[in-house]
Amino acid sequence: MSGGAGLLWCHLLVRGRPRLPSPLKETPGMPDAAVLGTHITLRPFRTEADWHAPVLTAEEEKRLRASLVRPLPGPARRHDLTPTERRVAEVLTRNARISLTDLGKELGFSTATAGRRVASLLERRVLRLRTAADPAVLGRPVTARVRLKVHPAGLETVGTALSACEDVRFCAAVTGRHNILADVCAEDESGLYGFIAGTLGALPHILDCDTEILTHVSAHGSAASDQPG
Repeated sequence: MSGGAGLLWCHLLVRGRPRLPSPLKETPGMPDAAVLGTHITLRPFRTEADWHAPVLTAEEEKRLRASLVRPLPGPARRHDLTPTERRVAEVLTRNARISLTDLGKELGFSTATAGRRVASLLERRVLRLRTAADPAVLGRPVTARVRLKVHPAGLETVGTALSACEDVRFCAAVTGRHNILADVCAEDESGLYGFIAGTLGALPHILDCDTEILTHVSAHGSAASDQPG
């Protein structure tokens, strides 16, 4: 990212809080990396799984969304998965394109049962199916991370408004002085300026804003493994 020499940002997926010291002081296996700060996600408003560039017509988008499993209303909640649900999730993590018929065969279910298991996980937002697309290929080569300091009374308002904005690829309430993080995809620097001055400028409760350009994006990570580090 811009804003400093060798400045990196990454998302960590860990199992259980003991695996993530707070505050995180060092990165295992990378002695030259100094951790400048960490945030814990408190409330995701939009993830990459929810975002798409506005390249479809209204009718195309309507038809595509009609085929999706609709999540239950309200924010996602933590669920303790049953052994069977965990097996379903692990298979889909390895191969998200597997058919319900093949999923059922691998786990000893009927196709209908496999479909119900997957639908239940999607509805509860325990499981998300996503297609990771390069925003640059979709006409939005400028990606920035925006850090917002928002008054507590406005967290839900600002987060909800940003999640409905087509420029926002990711948005979450986090711990720290800047309590909302958002990844913004724009056609150019002028578009990014318009988002900051127009979209953010029109929202109440925002007390401070920092913006850094993403200069390179590494491969998207996968689900956390059982190995530490």
